[in-house]
Amino acid sequence: MAKDDKATRLEAIRQKILDDDPTPELRQGATQLVFADGNPDAEIVFIGEAPGKNEDLQGKPFVGAAGKFLDQMLEMIGLQRKDIYITNIVKYRPPNNRDPLPEEKSAFLPYLESQLEVMQPLVTVTLGRHSLNCFLPDLQISQVHGQPKRFQLHFHGRSGDHGVDAVQGDDEHLTEAYESTKKEGAESATRQRAANAGRVAGSAGKQDSMSMVLLPLFHPAAALYNGAMKQTLIDDFALIPAIIEKIKTS
Repeated sequence: MAKDDKATRLEAIRQKILDDDPTPELRQGATQLVFADGNPDAEIVFIGEAPGKNEDLQGKPFVGAAGKFLDQMLEMIGLQRKDIYITNIVKYRPPNNRDPLPEEKSAFLPYLESQLEVMQPLVTVTLGRHSLNCFLPDLQISQVHGQPKRFQLHFHGRSGDHGVDAVQGDDEHLTEAYESTKKEGAESATRQRAANAGRVAGSAGKQDSMSMVLLPLFHPAAALYNGAMKQTLIDDFALIPAIIEKIKTS
């Protein structure tokens, strides 16, 4: 899919949120919708929880202290903001920066799924427990951070409720997780990505599901002032290039 086509389709999703108004109370208390930032053709998508004060004012995700920390970690692995795509589950700032409520996450999840469907990323990096548990609700971030997970994402409103299948390598790390999925006969992420892209092009983006590789990481805001967690996040972040390479060569 051409970059311009992806950008057009992503813009249509942004407009649909504005038209649908899924969370009127959040919208009324926010300055503006905070949809996403970065490269529509990126191989890596980062998903946070919800906008904070700076994001609400500037209209872009991760532009405060946590965003600067994220930028530093990206630079550490040879990437810049323009090389990735970043968004949140909830697109309006919750009042007083509180955690997003379950009903708010549920309201925005179909739009997030549509973003992922358009982008078909090699790796989806979840930042924090709220983001992880939107996709894999039974996992704990403290136990699985830095461990890539391959699973099947079912879209809302197409073939039943949102859900996942075939979580692999729950207790395995990096390459071992991929060896486990390979032994189970799972289709490689790159081949699945190509197959999914074909279905998107042929059916106006109406898939029932898609294969994903998800990498759970601690949220930069939580790690910023916690020395041990900060170093863990830096160490986990440094794994991203090897995970990308593993997927491409599977």
